[in-house]
Amino acid sequence: MTDIEIGGIYRAVAMDRDTSAALVLVTDFDKTTQSVTVTLLSPDVEFGSSADLVLSGEEIGRTYDLLAESDIFGYMWVVQLDRCIGRIDAQVLEALSALRDEDVVERPVAGPPVVDRSDPRWNFKIHELKRLQRLTTDCTRELIDGWRVASIDPNALRAPSTEVEIAAFEEFVVEVVDGVGHGTARVPGWLVDIALDDELVEAYRRVGLYNSLRLLWRLADPTDAAPVTPAADSSMEQFQVLQVELASASGHSSLWLLGRATDIRGSIEARPARTRDGRLVQIGLISASTRAKQSRRVYA
Repeated sequence: MTDIEIGGIYRAVAMDRDTSAALVLVTDFDKTTQSVTVTLLSPDVEFGSSADLVLSGEEIGRTYDLLAESDIFGYMWVVQLDRCIGRIDAQVLEALSALRDEDVVERPVAGPPVVDRSDPRWNFKIHELKRLQRLTTDCTRELIDGWRVASIDPNALRAPSTEVEIAAFEEFVVEVVDGVGHGTARVPGWLVDIALDDELVEAYRRVGLYNSLRLLWRLADPTDAAPVTPAADSSMEQFQVLQVELASASGHSSLWLLGRATDIRGSIEARPARTRDGRLVQIGLISASTRAKQSRRVYA
C-alpha cells in the first residue's frame, strides 16, 4: 500500500492474523514509523453516545451507516490496512478531534452520554476498546519500546545482473558503510558464511562487485553470528529467518532491514520488520519506476 489517505475508511487486520478484522478511520499518518492513528468504526449505530458520530452511508459512499467512536482510537502499522472502502471529509475529522478535546462540535452526536454501568452502552464501549486493542497492541508496544536494530536484508545480497541493479548495489554498499560508521547500522556476522557459496562469489566477480561484497564481510559484527554456522547451501530466506531469530533472542522487538532498490532512482530504504513470536513481517520495497505495491511476507 503506497498511498495512505487521511480520512480514509479501511479494513484493518491484526499482525497475528488470528484476530478479527475491523473497520477503522485513519486520522493521521507518520511516515517515519510507517504507522497510522485510527478511530474504530462500528455498524452498531444504535449504541451511539455523546462521544460518537454517525457517518451516513450517503456521505461515506456505502449502503450502510457507521458509528465513529472518538474515544476508541489507537495506532497500527500501515501494513495492517487491507483496503480502503470509503472516505470522509475534513469536517468530520475536525468534529472527532473536538469530541476528544471536549470542545464544541459543529455536528450532531450519535446519542446521549453514557453515565453509569447500568447503561447497555457501557459494556459495548468496553467490548469495542478490547476489539481495537487486539489490533493495535503490536504497533503501540513497539512505538513505546523503541528497541530496534538496523541490519541487512539478505535479499539485498542477491547478485545483481543489469546495469541498473549493479549501480543500485554499489549505492547500497556506500549507504551501509556510512551507517556502520555512524553506529546506526550493523552487518550481521552470518553474512561471512555467504562467502562459502562459490556460485554467489563467482556471480559477483562476473559483474565486478566482488570487492564490494568483501567490504561488507569485513564490516560484519561477529556478535550477531549464530551459535551454529548455517550450511553453505542455505537460502537467502533461511538467512532472513535466522537474522530475525537472533534479533528477537537479543531482546529487540524489531529490525530495520536495509534493502537496495532495483531502480537507480530509488533511494536505499530501512524497512521495519517485526519479531513478535518468532515471526518476521516485512514491508516490501517500492520501486520508483514501477510503483509496485508493497508485499507482506511472513516466516513462521
